[in-house]
Amino acid sequence: MAAFLGSARQWELFGRRLRALQRKYGFKTLHAKDFRAQRGEFNGWSIPKCRELAEALANAIRDNLTEGVTSLLPRAPYEADYLAPPFPKGMPRDSQYGLCFRMCLYRLVQIVTADKKRHRLHVVIEDGHKNVNNTLRIFDEVKAEMRKMGHDVLGTITIAKKAECDLLMVADFQAHLISISQGLLKRGQPGYFEIAGDPSLAARNPIKDNEAALTQLEFTPESLRKIKTDWQQDKDDRIAKWREARDARRAAASSSKEQPS
Repeated sequence: MAAFLGSARQWELFGRRLRALQRKYGFKTLHAKDFRAQRGEFNGWSIPKCRELAEALANAIRDNLTEGVTSLLPRAPYEADYLAPPFPKGMPRDSQYGLCFRMCLYRLVQIVTADKKRHRLHVVIEDGHKNVNNTLRIFDEVKAEMRKMGHDVLGTITIAKKAECDLLMVADFQAHLISISQGLLKRGQPGYFEIAGDPSLAARNPIKDNEAALTQLEFTPESLRKIKTDWQQDKDDRIAKWREARDARRAAASSSKEQPS
């Protein structure tokens, strides 16, 4: 999964750049699968033209947005370290898609709350994935969690199609790059982040303060198991507090009955 963060003004400026690219290259909607396969609107495109558009999009992201976040969770660790027993009773099971969304959301909240200002984060997520509705529950859970910590930072979440919000194209494009990167790594070639992290490239193209950063989040076996243990600990704490309050009420009621009339 890929996500991008920007202020309202940044998204406005990025939208202008994106519409200019749509006019220049003659496409309406950037579906990453179609772009990769050079079909649909991209049928007949040359390799240089595809590369030119990809570079132009990357530059628009770099110049106009705050940060890009990608989250990667292969099936094997998801089953071995998250779904495998013990699984807390009553805990909702996130899908792979849901866990990636949760991780991206935590990172975005971390960025937004870093400067101690009162920002409000609104999320738009692309419709179409079979588990997209899973994100609504997760968003509400994280929103409640942040409020308990004193951060009223999350606003609304909207599920939309690219036709309704063309800015979703940029996240689809980034996810497409990560997918290509994984294929390169499997063939023993440097992937997206390996190339981006090359010291020689960094020396020639250092990230400036006003340029978007890019963070890749990967799940470890420990982090997947910790999701379950943290949920169980939170449940145990809530039960303990409820019991403590109940016992206090009982003690107060018993004390009032024992008082002489």
